[in-house]
Amino acid sequence: MSWVPAYHQRNLGNLDNLAPNTRAQAMKWYQYCVDNTIDVLIYETIRTVAQQRENMAKGASKTMKSYHLVGQALDFVPIADGKAQWSKSAYSKFPFYAAIQYAEKLGFEAGYRWGWDAPHLQYNYKGYGTDKVRTVAAAAPINVMSKEETLTLQEKLTKLGLDTNGVDGIYGKGTTNAVMILQRRTGLAIDGIAGKNTLAKIDELLKQKSLIGTPGTFRVFIGTFGTPEAAEEAAKKVGFNAFKGENENRVYTGVFTSLESAEEARALIEAEHGYNPKIKSYSA
Repeated sequence: MSWVPAYHQRNLGNLDNLAPNTRAQAMKWYQYCVDNTIDVLIYETIRTVAQQRENMAKGASKTMKSYHLVGQALDFVPIADGKAQWSKSAYSKFPFYAAIQYAEKLGFEAGYRWGWDAPHLQYNYKGYGTDKVRTVAAAAPINVMSKEETLTLQEKLTKLGLDTNGVDGIYGKGTTNAVMILQRRTGLAIDGIAGKNTLAKIDELLKQKSLIGTPGTFRVFIGTFGTPEAAEEAAKKVGFNAFKGENENRVYTGVFTSLESAEEARALIEAEHGYNPKIKSYSA
């Protein structure tokens, strides 16, 4: 396994308590920390009204309208040599300041900029208390596999007829979707994480020479747009290597090598963008 933060399980547990869109962005931020071996403890996310009142009384908080109360904030502390570094100066040092900057790129407001609340990161979303229904794609599970382990996983999933969107050692959306398809079809917990039970099931299926996916060549047809500009814009938004037809205003995704992966992409595009996409088979 590759590097794992000292408080990894505690961090994941606290992240799970965040409001849905805040959690999605916070998971991206935490993945950045994992990928760059930035050790942090996320020691608080959701907070009760009673806790907030107590913080106010102690002078630790300055408002009863805390974003912690609505699940739109987290507090973290840098970890160095296994110990928490509570001074503000610790947040200004590499690599922790880089983590703050990355959080800001994701849309978080950093308490470090306020001068008195360095641990705080809040995601305003559409305003205070607005983050109640998930409207962005869920973040990929936190990956602690090495590149070599991920490559092996992708090769095995491909042999089972599942599309990982490339065998490249990157545990991205394609690999996550492939793992979730396998979990769904074999009765495992569906979390997109290639844990002990999932890896054992993969090896079992390979011994049985089973096919979980439906191999073939598929694209998702997004639709036909009124102008080339509208088609180009739609292709950029939907992802999945989408492109505009060379001599038409039709938009297609890139190639999927299993029907199930194409179905996952079709459902996600419909949910996120409101289109009515269709799956086109090129297997015949």
